[in-house]
This record gives sequence, structure tokens and C-alpha cells, in this order.
Amino acid sequence: MDIHLDASGESRLHQALRRCWHPVAHVDELDAAGGRPLPVTLLDEQLVVVRLGDDIACFPDLCVHRGTALSLGWVDDGSQPAPDGSGTVGEPCLVCAYHGWSYDRRGIVRRIPAVHGRSIPARARVERLATSIAVGLVWVLLEPGPGGWEAPEAVYPLPDASTWWGVEGIRTIPIETYDWACSAARRVENFVDFSHFPWVHEGILGDRSKPLSPEHEVRDDGTTISFDIALEEPQASVKGDVAPGAVVQRDPTTYTLHLPLSVTLDQRLPPSADRPDGNRFVLFVAVAPLSARSCRSFTWNARTYKLDPSADAELAAFQAVILDQDRPIAESQRPEALPVDLSAELHIAGPDRASIAYRRRLAELAEAGAKSGIEL
Repeated sequence: MDIHLDASGESRLHQALRRCWHPVAHVDELDAAGGRPLPVTLLDEQLVVVRLGDDIACFPDLCVHRGTALSLGWVDDGSQPAPDGSGTVGEPCLVCAYHGWSYDRRGIVRRIPAVHGRSIPARARVERLATSIAVGLVWVLLEPGPGGWEAPEAVYPLPDASTWWGVEGIRTIPIETYDWACSAARRVENFVDFSHFPWVHEGILGDRSKPLSPEHEVRDDGTTISFDIALEEPQASVKGDVAPGAVVQRDPTTYTLHLPLSVTLDQRLPPSADRPDGNRFVLFVAVAPLSARSCRSFTWNARTYKLDPSADAELAAFQAVILDQDRPIAESQRPEALPVDLSAELHIAGPDRASIAYRRRLAELAEAGAKSGIEL
């Protein structure tokens, strides 16, 4: 496999990501908009996400008539006649703010007020993109394959969160969404790189006097890359510890990288009175590639302890500290895109095992994306 860090190699990977699911918004964020469409960005494309009845649809944010952003419009529930007295559309539609063109869930124009009584051209439609709901997020697939948006086929499945999402006895909260000026792959690699803890997060997640990385084996099943590791870190009240500052070993801490751009950290914590078998601290991040060198991270935290909502603020603040320390590191890295050519940067076999496996998978994705009609 000959994937090099050059403009064409980066372009192939960027193009191949169009065949993968990516998050664009929280479902709650869309619902909080009061039915109004939501503008989003994915892989350099301006899109609009909108709830039309029971369906969440995604289209290019561009009316085919005069190029107006559809996200400036609103939803007609389909039950009201047009202002000129003509009949109802009969189903929810996204209405363009410029001339009132109404698009149904398939992207087909159902009403053009300026030509009342005349037929609507067959070309009066926008492309409907594939959407899905998982882990409380709206996911979009730009290139769904031969089945189109109704029967999408992505390179990788959506992340599996079944062991914690919606599980009784686990409190799950969103961490504030944030954008970084680095590639999505750089952000993901930062998340699974535990050997930086003593240096970037000293006193919080690591100790510079103990920089050696624990032994671990990496599992790669083609859709996930995972490993178990015994991390030593200072105790923290946000993890239910009773002696903050004292060192404790989190064994096991399981990382699961859901290809291409999501990660779950599942950490085992000491038992409590109501959890004699131990507690769990889960951190899930799904990274959206806004462009080749910018990304947006959607994050959930789940815990089996301190279930009262009053504990949420402390946990969110803890994550904010970690992110503020990581961000300048990730944004400083050059090249901004992750080198999929393993010779482009120096690697250490022990602590970099997961990163090496990850880059190989990205190289395969880029190579497959360059060959039309070849499935991974």
C-alpha cells in the first residue's frame, strides 16, 4: 500500500470519509430549535438538517431556484393552504424564505407559489442525504451508495453504545460541543494517546516521575480498534474517589476506537454500597470533520455514581480543564492532517500501538476510496 502524505493522499482520505457516517448535531439541539431548520457543516459542505414530521432530513443548504440558504426558511406542517388559497401540501415541508418553494422529505419541490396552477418541473428538487439517529446524535452519510438515502451503505457501522446509552442506573450528560483547528483524525488520536498524560495532564491524569506506558495489546476487528490498559492516576472526586490526590490504578480502562472517528473510554472505578461489583466512568466522543483541518467534537459522559444532577457541573468542569490542556497541543501539530504514511513521523512500538493500527486503517480507507466500486 502506497499512501503518502501529499495533497493527493490527503484528498483521497478526505473523499473517502464521505462514505462514512458523521455526527452533525444533537437531536435535542434540533428539537430545541422549535422546528426551525439547522445549518451544519460537514466535509466542507454547507448542509441543512430539519425535522419533517417523524423524519429528520438533511439536504444541501441551497435552494435550487436562486441559491438561497434553506436554513433561513421554516417548516410548513402540510395542513395549511397556501397564502393564495391553493390546497395544502399534505405533508411537512421545508419552505425557502426567498420565494416560498416547499421541499418535502425526499427533497422534491411540492409548491411554487409564483406559478400557482401550473406544473412543477421535475428538476425542482434537492438531493436528500442519508440520516440516522444514534447515541443522541444526528448522523449524516454524504455518499450512501447505490441504495441512496433510503437504503444507505456506509463503510463502517454506527458506533455501538448499547452497554451504557439508555441503560438504567447510568446517568448520561452531554459535554459542551467544541471545535478545534485540527483534523478530526488528529483529535481522535489525541484521545487514545495515553502516553501524553504525565506531560500534558500532570497531577490530573498522570505523574511525570512515572512516564512509562503500561503494557497492553491492541485488538483490531476491522470496524473497531480497542485495548485494555491499567492507568495510574490521582484520585478525583468527579470519579467518586474518597481520597483526592492519592494515586489509584484504573484497571481495566478500555478504549474502543469506532472507525473512523469516534472513541469510547470505559473506566472501571471502585465499588460503592449500591454497586458492590464496581462503578463505571464512560466518556464517548464522536468527531465530525468540518474540513480537512477543522473538526467538531460531540461528547457524552456516563457514570454509575453521583447520580444526582447537582454533580453534573463538577464533571463538566473537569472535562473542560482536560480539553483546555489538549487543544493547543493538537492544534500545533504539523502537518495538520494525520499522516497516514507511517514513515512520516517517528513511532514507538509500545505506547503508539493503537495509533499505528489506526493510521493503517485510515490508509486502507483512503486507498479504497480511490478505487471506484471496490468495497472495504
